[in-house]
Amino acid sequence: MLDLPRNLTWRRRRITPLPKEEPGLTELARRMHRFDLFAPLPEALCGSVAKMARIESFRAGEVLWHQGEPNRRVLFIERGLAKTERRIRKDLSRTYGLYGPGDSMGIYALWTGMRYPTDAVALNDGMTALTLSADALVQAVHDQPLLSVPLMEEIGRFTEAFIRKIEIVSAGTVPQRIASFMVMLVERYGTQDGDGSAHLPIYLTLTHIGEIVDARLETVARVLGDWKRQGWLVMEGDGFHFQRFDRICALLPE
Repeated sequence: MLDLPRNLTWRRRRITPLPKEEPGLTELARRMHRFDLFAPLPEALCGSVAKMARIESFRAGEVLWHQGEPNRRVLFIERGLAKTERRIRKDLSRTYGLYGPGDSMGIYALWTGMRYPTDAVALNDGMTALTLSADALVQAVHDQPLLSVPLMEEIGRFTEAFIRKIEIVSAGTVPQRIASFMVMLVERYGTQDGDGSAHLPIYLTLTHIGEIVDARLETVARVLGDWKRQGWLVMEGDGFHFQRFDRICALLPE
């Protein structure tokens, strides 16, 4: 009997294609209008910008752009998370910003005339964004003066992302840093109830959390395990359920 190498007898795991969205112009303009940059535009004017946009979906780990590449497009995230990072060495990278629904990516580099200062990577399968070419956004701002003020606000948010990162990694102990990170995420993307509970409808791996709070994976696992044993947290496929979000908030440094 012929003994075949194992890699020839394994079946390839079928990868489900990501859904491809091709909304009409009216629907695309409506979705674009949800973002702060385009909110001041009447929907009719938003339609003229929407002609230059499209919807794209990405897989977890897919690189949106590399550090040093020319700025060719900007993203407006509808679903999922993305991060900006710089690779320190082959097996180590540092995360500098986290972006989710309602956030834009790439505008700061475009308007300062610089190349992308970091890599950008999708964190979830099915991360979905409305994308515009750099030239299209420049033309839209030139044609629509109403975009000038919200554009400056979007550029300011790039600085805010770095400030948030500094606040997280300087929050103190690892439990305090993770608590600071989770509170920030819930305030931006989650929901809170009056009974002290909260839900973050986004799933992050322990590795993702460790990269952002600058902690070892084992330490992150131990902290979240403690929270689960105390009944503060349940981690499920649809995200993080905090039964005692008030206790998480109490960990924040004064």
